[in-house]
Amino acid sequence: MSTPSGAVGSVEPTAPRPRSHRRPPSGRDTFLKRSGKFFTGTLLRTLAQGVLFVLLAREMSIDTYGLFVGVTALVAVVSPFASAGAPSLIFQSYAEAPGEWARHLTRGLVLTVVFGVGATVLVSAAGVAIWGSEVSAVDMLCLAAADLVAWRLIEAVAASVQARGKVFVASVIPALLHVFRLVGALVLATADEPISLRNWALTALAVSVVVCVLATWYGLRGGGGASWSVGPALRQARSGLLFAVGLSAQTVYNDIDKVMLSRIGTTEAAAIYAAAYRVVDFAYTPARSMSAVAYPRFFEVGREGPRAALGLARRLLPRFLMFSVPSSLLLVAMAWTMPLIFGPEYEDATLALQGLSAILVLKSIHYLAADALSGSRLQGRRTVCQIAVGVVNAGLNVWLIPAYGWQGAVVSSLLCDALLGILLWGCLVIALRRHPHRDAVAAPAAAPDRERV
Repeated sequence: MSTPSGAVGSVEPTAPRPRSHRRPPSGRDTFLKRSGKFFTGTLLRTLAQGVLFVLLAREMSIDTYGLFVGVTALVAVVSPFASAGAPSLIFQSYAEAPGEWARHLTRGLVLTVVFGVGATVLVSAAGVAIWGSEVSAVDMLCLAAADLVAWRLIEAVAASVQARGKVFVASVIPALLHVFRLVGALVLATADEPISLRNWALTALAVSVVVCVLATWYGLRGGGGASWSVGPALRQARSGLLFAVGLSAQTVYNDIDKVMLSRIGTTEAAAIYAAAYRVVDFAYTPARSMSAVAYPRFFEVGREGPRAALGLARRLLPRFLMFSVPSSLLLVAMAWTMPLIFGPEYEDATLALQGLSAILVLKSIHYLAADALSGSRLQGRRTVCQIAVGVVNAGLNVWLIPAYGWQGAVVSSLLCDALLGILLWGCLVIALRRHPHRDAVAAPAAAPDRERV
């Protein structure tokens, strides 16, 4: 993040575990300072993704781009299974045994290779079945392998580096992948013809493999004789899949609407909605950086029970809202620039962005509750909530998209993000009521850590 196979989903450990391995608090290394370090790399990554998104939107025909959005959204839905929750397992295992970081990382890499290859084959077959002759098997395999194997390996390395305290480096490692992908797209854009799906798929795969090899070499430096046994890694799969299922459900209500828009709606509607959602995703960068920095901390305090994790979430919430509320209002005010950025075909993306802007606030609220549940070893509850919302989201999309197009997808997204926040915070409250004794014992031990937020 070696943990018992059922540790993630367990509800109540028998007693608080020793805390002697934790790093001592540092007055200089505050939460906001660490978030600032992480924000630098995250901003670089988000800017590269954003420029790449705009470049492909302008250099591909709108039909090709709408199809590309659908394919990448399908890959994203399956993506969490490709690593079997390896990054979260790395964080959790490191909180238990920081001296064995190399073993935690190699197990995560083995899980990612095994599950990533399987996910690549399955999603490629699904893509061909969904879009038929519009997408070739070669295109699907390249795009899937780039994100489901190479990208997930890079993500596992970044989690290990972050767990060891190298916050800035951990944020830069994933950013390099998107920077080099952007360079590849710029090279393709120099040609006279529009960028085809085939050309981009091959380029994305080649770039991703190169960056993956370099990142893995860096992550394993100093790891000594780390074990690459498949058996111990697979024994963690049960625990990791709880994380993976939850993340996949989260991705479903984030991305399934793009898949459905491209299939039961129109590719133009998918492109418009995806453009607006990408801008919202970019605006969430400061809060995402804070969330990434806080996530390992939830696993540390959460060992004492949900009350300690809830206390951390409550202390962080005002800082998240401090970024997300003004950003949401700014998106509404600046939405008129969408056709200037993406092109005249994206005129309707102005209204789409204004509608989706509230998601910034909703995400800030429900991500903290979700991470508090994960850190409290209540991942099962988080997963159930996310699956439920994913099912509701898919059902709403089946009803709303054929009738209202991208407008229906906007309504579905807002309703589901709000519902998720209610369910997750409700689960935290219920957890407190069911374990009062455990929290009463753990609360005094947690008090000295408040300044580390």
